[in-house]
Amino acid sequence: MAWDSISRRSFVGTAGVGVAALSAGRASGGLGANEKVRFGLIGAGSRGNQLLDTFLARNDVECVAVADVDDRHAAQTADRIKAKKGNTPTTARDYRAMLDSKDIDCVLIATPDHWHALPTIQAVMAGKDVYVEKPVAHNVAEGRAMITAARKYNKIVAVGTQQRSSSHFQEAVADVKSGKIGKVFWIQTWNFENISPTGMGQYADGPVPSGVDYDRWLGPAPSRAFNSNRFHLLFRWFFDYAGGMMSDWGVHLNDIALWAVDQKGPKTVYATGGIVTSNDNRDTPDTLQVVYEFPGTTLTYSMRKGNGLKFNGRDYGILFCGTDGSILLDRSGYEIIPDTTTLPYGIKEVHGDRPLRKIDLQPKKVLGVDGNPAHAENFIQCLRSREKPICDVEIAHDSTNTCHLGNIAYKLGRKLTWDAATESFPNDPEANALLSRKARAGYELPKI
Repeated sequence: MAWDSISRRSFVGTAGVGVAALSAGRASGGLGANEKVRFGLIGAGSRGNQLLDTFLARNDVECVAVADVDDRHAAQTADRIKAKKGNTPTTARDYRAMLDSKDIDCVLIATPDHWHALPTIQAVMAGKDVYVEKPVAHNVAEGRAMITAARKYNKIVAVGTQQRSSSHFQEAVADVKSGKIGKVFWIQTWNFENISPTGMGQYADGPVPSGVDYDRWLGPAPSRAFNSNRFHLLFRWFFDYAGGMMSDWGVHLNDIALWAVDQKGPKTVYATGGIVTSNDNRDTPDTLQVVYEFPGTTLTYSMRKGNGLKFNGRDYGILFCGTDGSILLDRSGYEIIPDTTTLPYGIKEVHGDRPLRKIDLQPKKVLGVDGNPAHAENFIQCLRSREKPICDVEIAHDSTNTCHLGNIAYKLGRKLTWDAATESFPNDPEANALLSRKARAGYELPKI
């Protein structure tokens, strides 16, 4: 069965009625205030079950279907749902059956990155709303296709960059936007840890585990022999399926940076790094420095796997540097750190003494708030109101693109110029060729 030819039973109806209206079932006009949301989970691994915990903590939702290419994942997750909620969801390796069900309002997608675009697009074409994990897609072209589908079929597509729903992130961004710390001209984001020299280790290819549909797991990615280092959880360290730490964690951090300075993308990007401290199977870098130029602001993303020295006491985070002070931010909270002006020796010797500018900024510390419950709440409310979610697919696409751009610059080893409006590198066919890839036969995106 071709992947772009999902069952059209629900698409057959009276002439003149739109496809989305026919297939959306209960969700076609928005859920009523007291209707329980019934959803299907696509991808029942580690992150899928974390999402499940957040959504099943609510009384107004019910998971009625689980799809995973690993039978063990699907069965264990179904057991957890039954123990927590009392119902036994259907399970399958293939998610497409749930897209035909008029009893399912939406799907949660927590698959590896290379499996985000296809089920999202097929879901909205079948009339379902979607919550999909970050990063939005494997590449820029897939992300843009997801936006096109969401808009054409008028569906909610929310993305799991849940920091946008954390009150302390919202407050910190408001402080930046208000000018509280002065002109923000430098932003630093980072991830530091030491896993050298072993990393994941070197593992040989081997047999596919029983109960796993490995061909379906590969999906649009190139065909390769099974290797445990390229499979569950560890897939993210291979460009076939993801974008390394840049896409896995950098997307969360750069998302907040773009939000605070109200930008869709940089003017230029340059990256340097490599695999320099880890002796394992990965092909994504374990050391990376990316510099993005925005109008009036520079953003740098730093990542290293061979040294865990914390930066300002944090192994990850966001630092906004303004002319009056700084904001240091992560999930544990944020603080405003006032700055002081100085008169360097050289200036004083040439021009004489002069009064220093007084900075009246007051220090401030705010404890962090978990954004996951509020992010789930926002998605559920948008299913009812039909408003765009706090992290709509287009917002998250822009943030994800910073990661794609960083990786493309790393691969090419040179500074790139980016046009965010056209989502292209002007007059640079070599770079533009890396904005997409040809999917493996049978797993192409459907025509939208």
